[in-house]
Amino acid sequence: MRAIVRSSEKFEVRILRPSEWEILRDSLDINMKRICTSLLVTGMRYAELKRFRENPDWLDGRFIHLPRGSMMKVKAKQKERAIRLGDIGKTLISDLFQAPHPLPELPAFDMKLRRLSKRILEGAPVNNKTFRKTWESWLVFYYPDKSLQIALSQGHTTVTQYEHYVNIPFEEYDRKEMRKWVEGWS
Repeated sequence: MRAIVRSSEKFEVRILRPSEWEILRDSLDINMKRICTSLLVTGMRYAELKRFRENPDWLDGRFIHLPRGSMMKVKAKQKERAIRLGDIGKTLISDLFQAPHPLPELPAFDMKLRRLSKRILEGAPVNNKTFRKTWESWLVFYYPDKSLQIALSQGHTTVTQYEHYVNIPFEEYDRKEMRKWVEGWS
């Protein structure tokens, strides 16, 4: 099983197959597992996740409402957005609030993640962007008819989505393994 890697103009970002995610998740300590799982099931950027943790009232049952200014991305296509949660996301997002306060700074988080992923997974190492890109790729593969809703939840345009997430070479066995993570999203 080969890692799926997408290149951007800056660097490669690994997109995980569900089986790779399970291997990585099982090897994480409890706090890294809470953070990485939250990144995966929301598709949030790391900075957004940190802000959300400080503002749990942004969670409204099935959605996390990111208000204007919470994204801190200069080129953001949407200034605010509602992130839809699947069934497992609704259940696991509360674990984020059990992680130590404050969350690690991004460079320290990425360094720890890269080191660990190099040891346990073949192929390119994992970084914070892996989870966001993996999540959108899984959703687009699993729910191809929901591409507009997926793009809006991720804060992307459909053009961005088609350029980066639609042509990922997942297999039917990947779909079966994705099911428990993406079910109930639509």
